[in-house]
Amino acid sequence: MTSPDPFSASYTEARDRFLAAATSSGARVKSHTNPHAKGPNGEVLTMDTAWFGPDDAGTVLLNSCGVHGAEGYAGSAAQLHWMENDGPGSLPPHVGVMLLHAVNPFGFAWGLRGTENNVDLNRNWLDFDQPLPENALYDKVHPLLCPKRVDDKAVSRLLREGAQLISKHGQWALEDAISRGQYTHPDGFHFGGHQQEWSIQTLQKIITEDLKSAKQVGFMDWHTGPVGDGDLIFLCFSPPRSPAFQQAERWWGRAALAKDHVDALWGSKRPSRRGIIFWGVEQALGPDRTCAGAVIEFRSSLPKMNAADALRISMLERWLRFEGGLDAPEAQTYLAEIREDYAPTRASFRTNVINNSTRAYAQAISGLASWQYADAAD
Repeated sequence: MTSPDPFSASYTEARDRFLAAATSSGARVKSHTNPHAKGPNGEVLTMDTAWFGPDDAGTVLLNSCGVHGAEGYAGSAAQLHWMENDGPGSLPPHVGVMLLHAVNPFGFAWGLRGTENNVDLNRNWLDFDQPLPENALYDKVHPLLCPKRVDDKAVSRLLREGAQLISKHGQWALEDAISRGQYTHPDGFHFGGHQQEWSIQTLQKIITEDLKSAKQVGFMDWHTGPVGDGDLIFLCFSPPRSPAFQQAERWWGRAALAKDHVDALWGSKRPSRRGIIFWGVEQALGPDRTCAGAVIEFRSSLPKMNAADALRISMLERWLRFEGGLDAPEAQTYLAEIREDYAPTRASFRTNVINNSTRAYAQAISGLASWQYADAAD
């Protein structure tokens, strides 16, 4: 049965609806419980998977949501709508689909972007026995991003001293330092962790155990955040002009993946991240299997007035975690502001999410079938 509104009000509701739709659609469902955290009401937190298609499918679409916790509502709605509108019933022969729901269930349940350890999972898929990426400039901006209170005084200091850092190091150097990830401040922005998180370990297990037969994997990872109204940004992390990048272009169009177009929608160049899940999936699949796809952003935020406005949501999350606490008087107001930034209640946003995700799924699945047939003919 099709839901009138596939957007859920909470992680628990989103999970229940995902499992119900998957089960009624004949999926093979598995649940992986996070042993390190609980939800706001003591609920169990899980990453759930739903497999559609032949068990031994050689060509598979792997689709995830909730890597960044609070961003998960749009991706969850997209998955639910696909299941409830005969997506599973219209799969090409020999193509499988695995939906990953709530990769970061802690963040999804609590309304936060990071994990229970304040880790950004898209900076965490690394070998922690090796030297970690350095980010010296972050040390200088960290105190500006982490005030005791997020008030006018803190904003004025951020704008004033941030301008001084820009004058010395350049605008892009400062943006990159804030966004690329850092491994020295566990209470800071885009913390990459000191070890692999439960979510990353679980993803590795899923790929190893459940994608054993897959020779070709298409990867779609739903996110939200950039300024916009439900339109898509395709972030392909395969090398430009590589076979994998060209596959993604065939699915979603060369123009959609063009660097200048992506940068314009994103609002700047992309930071020099390390430890992202896209590369981790490629690594886990190994050199003998092919992987193509993209991190796909539903643009969600309203326009920002200045740098402090652009950083406010991350500053609020950090304040809730390390200064005021999730039981502070301001907590519910701040959490609602975070929620509206990542998962707006605007009808236009929600309509665009469903329309655009439906198209992206169809393009990828059709492309996977063609990819399979092209390789079979070689």
